[in-house]
Formats: sequence, structure tokens, C-alpha cells
Amino acid sequence: MLSFKNVTKVFYKGTADEKVALDNVSFTINDGEFVTIIGGNGSGKSTTLNVLTGNLNPDYGAVLLNDVDITNLAENKRAKYFARVFQDTNKGTAGSMQVIENMAIASRKGGRNNLGWYISKEQKQKYIEMLKTFNLGLEDRLTTKVSVLSGGQRQALTLLMATLRAEPSHKQIIKDYSTFFMGDKQKAKEEVSKVYHDAKEEYKAKLAELKKSNLSAKEKHQEKQRLYNEFDAKIRKYDLTKQILLLDEHTAALDPKTAKKVLTLTEKIVRENKLTTLMVTHNMRDAIQYGDRLIMFYEGKIIHDISGEEKKQLTVEKLLSMFDEAEAKSIQ
Repeated sequence: MLSFKNVTKVFYKGTADEKVALDNVSFTINDGEFVTIIGGNGSGKSTTLNVLTGNLNPDYGAVLLNDVDITNLAENKRAKYFARVFQDTNKGTAGSMQVIENMAIASRKGGRNNLGWYISKEQKQKYIEMLKTFNLGLEDRLTTKVSVLSGGQRQALTLLMATLRAEPSHKQIIKDYSTFFMGDKQKAKEEVSKVYHDAKEEYKAKLAELKKSNLSAKEKHQEKQRLYNEFDAKIRKYDLTKQILLLDEHTAALDPKTAKKVLTLTEKIVRENKLTTLMVTHNMRDAIQYGDRLIMFYEGKIIHDISGEEKKQLTVEKLLSMFDEAEAKSIQ
């Protein structure tokens, strides 16, 4: 669960150019919720994303992840919790590197940094299967430099890369679970630590039995891998740090046909991975069509928060009238 609590951000404070970008903004996004954010230029949409990622610090208020205050957590430290796709199709990828190299880098996000550079056959096949779902021919262009791809291909690749990350270690899962668990954190730490200890002891016992078995070397290797996967799954179910996807007008620079294709891919990726998602857009039709909930900003404030049946009944004309009403009130 992601929350803004009374967040205020003022630019050029105390000068003639003072601008209140966020004015005491509060909202909560539930896990797996897909939210579209709409508003005019300077209404606070992108500033909201910048505060979430730590690119900007609020003047007042707090950013909470599962009720844990991350307001002062450095941008690089919270990067493993947030993935962002920008309007500029050149951002989010390394143009001078190959498609497969870009994906490999994204897959190591949040993991240990080292000088090693190796892409296994299993990883390569995984990337191919992922790219096939795009139906853009990228699976046949693994060694192509990203700089020569079309804007739509680059943005589709960036979108996929944003959802990739290094699998956290068991120790990191235990640490994050006891930090971000909503409730008794000490009890949570004891619980997951016990599960880890018991599962590890069971795994070691089964390995000892396997060593004594009459299976062939190949069969033992396969069984050992199965046992480890079984042990690993028991710990990974406690992984609370699923990434939150931030889409910052990510189709604005694309032609209508390509934008539609990228939005369709967005919907597919978000739903299949059950990603908590915030999508900033200027396109009112897209804001209505996509997502479970729509938040409208005006002059640094949330003026409408619409979901459920009410959102399904929205039209472009209705949204325009909401903007007109807000503008009329502001000049009274």
C-alpha cells in the first residue's frame, strides 16, 4: 500500500516566481490498483511522481509504503520499490547497447553490483519469451542496438525493463518483510525467520538423503534443483517489495497507432503481474479507458478521485465539465 500524507511542495519559495506544485495532497493506492492521473500543465502530476521516487523532497508531509515512512529514503535506495517509464523514448534504455544487454541490466536492478557480465541460456530464452508477447519482432533483434529501434519498440522495451529486477536474497526478503509488514513488526520478523530456519533445515536434511540415494548424477542434479526451488518458494511468498510502476505520459511522444499498441501492452503487463500502477496522462480518453481509478489534479490539489461504477460512466465531456467547474471556482 502506497500513501501520500499531507504532502506540500513549493518551488521558488519566497520569490516572485513562487509556485505551489502540491498543496496538502493526501491519497492512498492499494496493492495491485491501477490508477490514472490527469490534470493540466503544472497541476502537480509529475511532481507527485518525482516525490514518490525521491527525485524531489516534499516541504511538508510524508510518503508511506505499507505505513513505513520512506520520505527521507535516498532516491537510489528506494529505486528497487519504484519503476518509472518517461515520455522521452530515449530514457530508460542505453541506446548504444544491445536489446539483450539492456534487459540483462534491468534484471539486475536492486541486486548486488559486480564486474561480472554473463547472460545464461536460460536468461536469454526468458527474454525471448517475454519479447514475443509484444508481437513487435524484438525477439529476433536481441543483438540490435536500441538506438536504431523505432520509438514504439523502444518504449515497449522500456516498459518491459521497468518490470524486471534482481530477485532479492532470502536475507533481504526477511529484512523487508519485517520492515514493511503492516502490524506487529517484531512478531513478523520472528515468524519469517522461523519459517526460513525450518525450511533451510528441511532442505539440508533432504539433500543429505539425496546424497545417499542410488540416483544417477543427472537425476541427483535435477532433484537437487527441485528441492531448492521448493525451499526458495517458501521464502519468496514473504516478498513484500513488489515494484510500483510509474508511467509518466509514456505514450505522449508516440503516434496514435503506436500509442494504442503500447497502452494495450501496458494493460497486459499490469494485469498479468498485478502491479500497483500510477499512469499520468493528458489524454482524457485513455484516463477513462484504462485503470481502476482516476485522480484529477488542479493547481496542486486533488479535486476528484473516481473509481468503480462512477468511473465506468465517465465521458470526455464529463471530464471537461469537471475542469471547467474547477477553473470557474478558482477565479471567483
